[in-house]
Amino acid sequence: MKPVFINFTGDDGEVTKTFTTCSLKTGMMDNILDIAERADKMEKGNIAIGDVKEFYRDLKGLILAVFRYQFSFEELNENVEQDELMKVFSDICSNISGELKKN
Repeated sequence: MKPVFINFTGDDGEVTKTFTTCSLKTGMMDNILDIAERADKMEKGNIAIGDVKEFYRDLKGLILAVFRYQFSFEELNENVEQDELMKVFSDICSNISGELKKN
């Protein structure tokens, strides 16, 4: 898998830490595909706020697992911008689709 990076930023928007993962275990695929499907549904229609909240909680849990808990849920909440979170998820999905195209 190509490396995936997540940047932590301070209040000034400057990067304070960067974490990397280069491994994606097979067991994570179901979770990733489930969240990708939910993200697709969110883009296409009206979704209840509770469902959106659950989606983001699950997405953050997935990011923690993919990065093998190099940081905590609280650290993720406090140091990662929303657009960075979505970029990281997009990078993970891109790695999966790239691997599928190879086979």
